[in-house]
Amino acid sequence: MQSTHLPIQTRHRNELHMRDPFVFPDETTKTYYLFGTTFSDGIGDVEPGFHVYTSTNLETWTGPYLAFDPPHGFWGVRHYWAPEVHAVDGAYWMLATCKGGIGVHRGTTILRADHPAGPYRPLYNEATTPHDEEALDGTLYEEDGRRYLVYCHEWTQLYHGEIKAIALDNGRPTGTPFRILRAGDQPWIRKFSDPRIQKEGYLTDAPFFYRAVNGDLLLFWSSYANTDITGGAGGYTVAVTRSTSGSIYGPWTEDETLFLDEDAGHCSLFRDFSGTLMLCTHSPDTPHGMERPTFFPLTETADGLSI
Repeated sequence: MQSTHLPIQTRHRNELHMRDPFVFPDETTKTYYLFGTTFSDGIGDVEPGFHVYTSTNLETWTGPYLAFDPPHGFWGVRHYWAPEVHAVDGAYWMLATCKGGIGVHRGTTILRADHPAGPYRPLYNEATTPHDEEALDGTLYEEDGRRYLVYCHEWTQLYHGEIKAIALDNGRPTGTPFRILRAGDQPWIRKFSDPRIQKEGYLTDAPFFYRAVNGDLLLFWSSYANTDITGGAGGYTVAVTRSTSGSIYGPWTEDETLFLDEDAGHCSLFRDFSGTLMLCTHSPDTPHGMERPTFFPLTETADGLSI
């Protein structure tokens, strides 16, 4: 693995500052690979990139190693956010968010490597999400032998915020994207605002799929909750939308109770090497600078999951 300009250290999970964590467990080597949003705009005169930490126990992590060093001319120039890694056809795809230059929207791009830790190279030197949409947080989903990119159409462009899907052919989008949910329709949600861009809207983050034992397709995602409605922490949260048909084409209905309402979010799921299903998230969400990768063991019931 390629080292970075930063010293390689072994530290406890609670010492890692990271948003949007994602764990890829490699059964062959019994190694966990941890990715996330770290040095999203670079450091000083060093360009941004994606980094990885390794562990055998989920508590102590060694890194950061450089997983993706953007080549000269790469389309994404800043906002290196939320990488996640999937095994695809004997290789590994990293789906990651980048912001382009002037006149180029933020989007999810696909990177490819022969090892889960990289080095990753662009599958194509462009965003995989539609070029006329401000998008982020892509995840990979497969149904009936067809792959889909599922992503968030951002509130910064689309007031109500949406999660959409588009079919892929050899890693390229094909056809027309279709909507899975609209954030502004959720009864528990509160508007998100950012005075730096003088906008407000309904945020969607971090779609991730899991199939329940009863066949329901669960879609985990994050936004901000209205504490007057939920009675929870009122911050970043995790919700579940489900397709009882088991298909990405729905119909989709929102679970009445939020899955996690503790100022934590942007979750994904993985199994540890003992077979326990784990929720991976960052906690807390605020204040910024205090975010740490956090893991919760999950219990599966007949129709879903619980912490």
